[in-house]
Amino acid sequence: MTGTSARAVQHRLTHRDLDDAPDDGNRWEIVDGELYVSPFPTPAHQRAVTKLVKILSTFVDDHRLGEVFTSNLKVVLDDGTAVGPDVVFLSTARIQGLRDDGFYGAPDLIVEVLSSKPGLDRHIKHAKYARAGVPHYWIVDPVRRTLEAFRLEGDRYGLPVELARDAVYEPELFPGLSLPLRDFWM
Repeated sequence: MTGTSARAVQHRLTHRDLDDAPDDGNRWEIVDGELYVSPFPTPAHQRAVTKLVKILSTFVDDHRLGEVFTSNLKVVLDDGTAVGPDVVFLSTARIQGLRDDGFYGAPDLIVEVLSSKPGLDRHIKHAKYARAGVPHYWIVDPVRRTLEAFRLEGDRYGLPVELARDAVYEPELFPGLSLPLRDFWM
């Protein structure tokens, strides 16, 4: 009798695996084949997202620049990565990547508002978004009351523009827009 050895077969997750994720209020995301689950966001998180979406949507609509989406738009960066950023901006030049089941490609802007898993946004997603070619990435921290705006330089993000509390941000991506940060915290 010959000996046999069992070898564990690891299944690398793809964006299609999210099609079967439960609708349980959690955010299910896959980055480079690894599953990440985040619980319900905090009220401070939701307040910042709501205010930012309102301001960006109004500006983008008024200037016919594209579309702004809030949480739970599936963004497929590659076969092994599908995320649901807090805010996504798609310019008219990139909107063709929008499909019934999400957006395929690198959006012009992704915004993550920190909540229960800041390391996921600051490290794992930060690196992935840069590798995927997302030109602009903002991290909003409602606890520290800060905004960090990163711009892609080659295949990585340069040093961020860092703003705090009552500062006003005038993003290069949206000429003529002023974002008073104090509005995010109120």
